[in-house]
Amino acid sequence: MTAASVPADPDLLEQDLHIAVFNGKEVAFFDAGHAQAFVEQWNDIWAGSISRDRAEGFPEAADRLTARVETREQARWRRHGPGGMDAVWTRVPEYQEQHVRSARFTGFHHRRELPAGLDANGVRMQPAWEFQSWFTTLPVRLRVEFRPRGVIEIESYGVDRDAVESAFTDAVADVLATPSRKDHLDPVGVLQVLRGLHEGDGRRYSRFEEGFHTDVRAAIACGLVDEETQPPHRLLLTTAGERFTERHALAYLPGPASWERLPELAEAVAGLGERYAADTRGDPQLP
Repeated sequence: MTAASVPADPDLLEQDLHIAVFNGKEVAFFDAGHAQAFVEQWNDIWAGSISRDRAEGFPEAADRLTARVETREQARWRRHGPGGMDAVWTRVPEYQEQHVRSARFTGFHHRRELPAGLDANGVRMQPAWEFQSWFTTLPVRLRVEFRPRGVIEIESYGVDRDAVESAFTDAVADVLATPSRKDHLDPVGVLQVLRGLHEGDGRRYSRFEEGFHTDVRAAIACGLVDEETQPPHRLLLTTAGERFTERHALAYLPGPASWERLPELAEAVAGLGERYAADTRGDPQLP
């Protein structure tokens, strides 16, 4: 959400701004009363957390969370303020309590819940203001996002508790049912994963974390890689993966940067395409 329209009053465009400072954030207001009203609302909502931090011996955390109003020249905010003058409010931002349900899972083939993931007490409440990215007045919004190291985050939030719970339940079921999602096949990336696992380090030739996840899932879809069901949940070459790696002599090739131009890999690339197509069609896995 953005701030309301900048007022046309020229006098207002010359006066100092009133900055609400809270929890490492800054929100600017033209009117001191609007800034103070927001600060009082923020401090009232977070009063329990602020008091708990002070009682438990964390005064710096309490001070950081406590909102206050500062005065600042417009020229300084125009140069350095987040969002510049377009982010200066002419009213108090709307506040909304939202229902939230979230979980975090990891695993390329065998999906498992991460500690502190699934909300133990079900739906929780979350305060939100218009300037925050998670603010919504919709019944439900859903976020399913791939994060580093194979983590998938699921978050359902909105103003309708039942809709939030339903969307969350469906999203979790979908993630658990399809851990190895169908991604585009990058043959060179899959071959890099196979060579890395053959040499004992599946990440050795990975340049980008997100691409590595895609390549691992594609290798799993091809039946060449699997994942242990028990800790440490390592990625392993399947028997077919070992044979494929040895048959195409991946361990003896030069650096992967040149693989796209190697005619020796044409057969390997064609083989990956056949395996991936078979998985997409639901055919039995090739030996």
